[in-house]
Order: sequence, then C-alpha cells, then structure tokens
Amino acid sequence: MRRMGLSVIALLSGRVAVLVMAPTVLLGVLSAAQRACPTNCRCHGKIVYCESLSLQEIPPSISAGSLGLSLRYNSLQSLKHNQFLGLNQLTWLYLDHNYIGLVHEHAFAGIRRLKELILSSNKITGLFNNTFRPVSNLRNLDLSYNQLHALQPQQFRGLRKLQSLHLRSNNLRTVPVRIFQDCRNVEFLDLGYNRIRSLARNAFAGLSRLVELHLEHNQFSKVNFGHFPRLVTLRILYLQWNKISVVIQGMSWTWSSLEKLDLSGNEIQAIGPNVFQCVPNLHTLQLDSNKLTTIGQEILESWISLSSISLSGNMWECNRNICSLVNWLKLFKGRSENTMICAGPKQLQGEQVMDAVDNYNLCIKKQRVTTQMVPGTPKLQTKPTFKTRLPKANPENKVQLPLPASSNPPDSSSDSDVIEPVSFHKIIAGSVALFLSVLVILLVIYVSWKRYPASMKQFQQRSLGRRRRRKKRQTLRQMVPNTQEYYIDYKPAHSEATEMLMNGSASCTFNKSGSRECEENSASPGDSLIALPLCPRVWK
Repeated sequence: MRRMGLSVIALLSGRVAVLVMAPTVLLGVLSAAQRACPTNCRCHGKIVYCESLSLQEIPPSISAGSLGLSLRYNSLQSLKHNQFLGLNQLTWLYLDHNYIGLVHEHAFAGIRRLKELILSSNKITGLFNNTFRPVSNLRNLDLSYNQLHALQPQQFRGLRKLQSLHLRSNNLRTVPVRIFQDCRNVEFLDLGYNRIRSLARNAFAGLSRLVELHLEHNQFSKVNFGHFPRLVTLRILYLQWNKISVVIQGMSWTWSSLEKLDLSGNEIQAIGPNVFQCVPNLHTLQLDSNKLTTIGQEILESWISLSSISLSGNMWECNRNICSLVNWLKLFKGRSENTMICAGPKQLQGEQVMDAVDNYNLCIKKQRVTTQMVPGTPKLQTKPTFKTRLPKANPENKVQLPLPASSNPPDSSSDSDVIEPVSFHKIIAGSVALFLSVLVILLVIYVSWKRYPASMKQFQQRSLGRRRRRKKRQTLRQMVPNTQEYYIDYKPAHSEATEMLMNGSASCTFNKSGSRECEENSASPGDSLIALPLCPRVWK
C-alpha cells in the first residue's frame, strides 16, 4: 500500500510539472516564430521580403524553413563564403538592384534546391569558374545589367536543368567555345547589348532546345548562318542594330525551324542569292533601316513562306531594277511596311517607291511600232520623242534599195518610233484643271452679279438697246429698196419732158417716174428703144 501511494503521488506531481512547464514551452515557440522574421522585413508564411531597407549585410535571423528570400533594392556590396548556409529549403533568391561587385566562389553553398537566382543590376565584373556549381537545380539565372568582361570556359557547367539565361547589357566581347555544353534544356538566351564582334562555330554547342536567341546591339560585321547549325529548334533570332554589312550562308544546310529573323538597323547593302534558301519556313523578316538599293529576283523567289516583311528606311534606287521588288510586293498577301522612300535618282528623292513606279511608269515596257510599207498607203507619222538619232553616214555612197513590202524593218529601230502612252494620272490632272478653271469663271460672274447688280443691269439694258436698234435697221432696210431704177423715155410730145442733146444728134426727153427710161427721138416710130447707162441718183 505504501508503494502504491508513492507511485500515485509521483504521477500527480509529474502532471503538475507538465502543466507548469506548458506555458513556458509555448512562449518559447512563439518567441522562435517571432525571431524567424528579421527586423523591418515582411514575412508571409515562408516568404521573406527585405526590400528597400538600405541593408549592407544579409540579416542573420532568417528562418531555415524559408522558401523565398527577396533582398532587392538594398546596399549589399558582396556575397561572402557560405553566405546562405542553413537556408537549405530556399527555392528562389532575388538580389538584384544592389551594389554587389564580388561574389565568393562558395557563396551559394548549401542551397541546392534553389531554382531561380536573380543577380541583375549590380556591379559584378567577374565570376569564378565554379560559382554556380552548388546550385545545379537552377531553372532561371539572370546576370543582366552588370559589368562582366568575360565568361569562364566552364561558367555554366552542371546547369543541366537551366531553362533561361540572361546576360544582357554587359561588356562581353567573346563567347567561349562550348560554354553552353551542359545547358541542354535552355530555351531562352539573351546576349544582347554587349560588345561581341564574332562567334565561333561551336559557340552554341549543346543548346539543342533553344527557341529564342538575342544578339541585338552588338558589334557583328558579318553574319554567317553556318554558325547556327546546331540550333535545330531555334524559332526567333534577333540581330538588329549591329554593324552587319554581309550576310552569307556559310554552308549548305536547311534551317527548317527558324520562323522570325530581325536584321533591322544594320549596314546591309546586298544579300547573297542563296542566303534565304536554307530557311524555307521563315514567316517574319525585318530588313528595315539598312542600306539596300535593290533586291534580286532569286532572293524574292526564296521568300515563299513569308507572312510579314519590313523594308522601310533603306537606300532604294527608283529605276528599272526596283521593278522586281515592286511586282513582288503587289502580289504579296501578307503584312508589309509600305513606307519605302526613294533615295535616288535626284529627281525622285523623297518619293514613295510605289507611287514613283506608278506615276513615272518606271516598270512599263516601251512598245516599238513596226510598220510595213505597202504601195499606195501614206507614211505613218509617229509622235516625236526627246531623243533623236542621226542617220549613219554612208562613206561608200552606195545606193540603199528599199525593202520589199512583206519584210519588216530591222530591230534597231530609232527611238522616234517609240510611242509613250499617256499616263492615267495626267488625264485626271488635266480634267481636274479644266473643271477648276470653269468653276473659277462661274464664281467670278456670280460674285460680280452679287456685288455690282446696277452695273449688270446697265450692261443688260445696253445690250437690249443694241438689239432693238439692230432689228429696227433691218425692218427699215426691208421696207425701203436699196436702189431706184430710172429709165429714159424718148417721147417728143411729153408735156413734162426736157430737151437735151445726146452726142450732138437727136434730142432726149427725161420723164420723172418710178423708173428711168430713155427713148431715142427718131423719125421712124418703129425704131427700137435703146437702153442708156444708169444716170446718177439725183431724183427723188
């Protein structure tokens, strides 16, 4: 009984001790949870945000179970040895927009589960060869906007799960051979805004799944498609704003995966005829802001799969060599840039290429008139042209026989036989000018009538008076005969006759009447009357 009582007392005392210690343990757990979020930081579950706090050191009190850590927009200057040791659950780490210039070789040791590492917008000038060796599970690595001068030959060794790599806006001059050998899953690679002048043939070896490649704003002077034979899955290639003047194929192969190629903003003057034959599935091509003057027919025939093209901002020569490109654009059913401006000749500078071709008939073939000399038909006169050709001299003075009627003239016909068709726009311009001139005349008459109505009425009255006077004169002329005929009647016994001598022989008598008659006073009454000349008009 005594032993049983002692055991019961011990059991009760243990329970009491547990009840007494429970609040202390609970307080310890709460204090540990409070210590998991550093001072002035924000914590959401297992995500820690220590942003824009001007931190110069990484807070030491970060919970070991944190999955994400953001230290953006601070004043960190270096990453020390085993800087993140103990944060073995960390999956993403943001260190961008700091002043980090030195990264220790083992700075990322102990965070093997890390998948995303952002180190952009810092002052990193160089990295050790095995800096990223401890984080072999990385999917996204961003080193853009730093001051990297060179990459180590094994800089990305072991990153077999990496999918996107950003090296934009650094000072890189070369890409080491086979530096991406282990990056078999990379789909996005950005090397834009660097100082790369050339690429080795095996620079992109290992990138068997690369889809998008950025090489814009570098210093390439030549593009050789032979440097990209291993990029069998590449769809988009950016090469704009370099110094490229030559584009060659390099080797005979088919790049069937490429769909978009951007070559704008370069110095391309000519393109080889076989360059685009290796990209049969190219959909988008940008060649704007180069120095192209024309594009050959062989290149145009290789653009069979294009759905979008940009050709503005080049040095197009608006002559007959541009006709093949213009005809191709007229038949092109995709999206194209229509702001193509003529750079020459001088009289067409500033004109749009399509308008210049239509307005100046650059692509219309001149038709030559051939006539056959048929006997009895008039010679055909053709419209003279500005160019004339002098006949060739015949030093031997040989007589040139005419051609037979069935033969055609020789092919070397003169330019005067060329009939230049009148363009449609000139007819339209002439019609519009004639219509405007008639409209101006009508407008002047209307304004004059509105502004000076009295003068117009006076003008109408005067014109009406003139018409009336003209009608009056016409009626008077119809009523009064123009001439009166007078005849001399020879009647010796007429009471009102007047005697006179004619040529010193017989006497004449003048009789006033409506007519004028003259009779010869002879002895015989049967003599005939003699008509005298008309006398002056003195009788009324």
